[in-house]
Amino acid sequence: MTTANTLPESCYASLVHCLYTVSEQCPDTPPAAGALHRLRNLVLVLLSQLTAAPSVTTSGMTLTEALTLVTTSRELLTVLTGQGTEGPVNSEMNQALSETLDALTTGMGAALRQAQADKVRGLYVIIDPQVTGGRDPMEIARAAVNGGAKMLQLRDKLRDKGEILTLATPLQQLCQEHDVMLIMNDHVDLAATVGSAGVHVGQTDMPVDQVRKVLAPHQVLGRSNREFDQLIESQEIGADHVAFGPIYQTTTKGVGRPPQGIDPLRKARELAKVPLVAIGGINIDNVTPVVEAGADAICVTAAVASAENPETAAAAMVEAIRSAGGKV
Repeated sequence: MTTANTLPESCYASLVHCLYTVSEQCPDTPPAAGALHRLRNLVLVLLSQLTAAPSVTTSGMTLTEALTLVTTSRELLTVLTGQGTEGPVNSEMNQALSETLDALTTGMGAALRQAQADKVRGLYVIIDPQVTGGRDPMEIARAAVNGGAKMLQLRDKLRDKGEILTLATPLQQLCQEHDVMLIMNDHVDLAATVGSAGVHVGQTDMPVDQVRKVLAPHQVLGRSNREFDQLIESQEIGADHVAFGPIYQTTTKGVGRPPQGIDPLRKARELAKVPLVAIGGINIDNVTPVVEAGADAICVTAAVASAENPETAAAAMVEAIRSAGGKV
């Protein structure tokens, strides 16, 4: 058993090993390049406190694995500096490491989210317990996935979070099994709890910088926009994808404003530097011009959830998106 006297030494050795492994094996990625360079310089100082450099047997480390080691390093640093004595990690080194690990977490998270940008495509179906035609929301979700949807969003504006969680958990499992992204609407804490692909917020919901503090670094964040200046702002403050609409008149969500139409969607496409989601009143009869205007993903509710056969409706939408030149 490790004694109190050897705990700092063990933590220090483990910390250096983790940091050394990250510095040697972490894939090069622009968002984390500066922090990784600083880490390598700090590791040289830390190694001087050891009799021998730790061995690294891992090869081909993924960015996700590197991020896990960074998280572990942060925890070890907290334990080590919480001993109340100034050992090999003094206050100056603690601050430098803390800032560097925070920057690495931010940079690696951004890189991981960027790598998921291609997944924001094709059919994106909102699962709303109020829009199912009286059917089980999981039935609609399974039908949408079987029909080819690449993204689902759980939107529940009426029930308590405990009730929503009972649906979110099996939805996340379904999506994981089929490589589909599950996005939680509004409820950032539920997104963090079930480990969904991310969360979607509106203009008046929790600010993006606060959402980031709750989500894991790799979880994506989408934001609703109805004006061009909102879309630009959403990108500038860190949204990973942007929704624009309503494109057409919609009855499933009371937006209280006229539809945008196709020409503004084309302008939104010109402005969007991240994946663009078109939403609002889209169905099998009007989806083609939406795709041709440049939307990466087509978000629908009633077009699938209210259909007599949701799976057939989803498959037809996917085929229509493909035929119009969209990514599915």
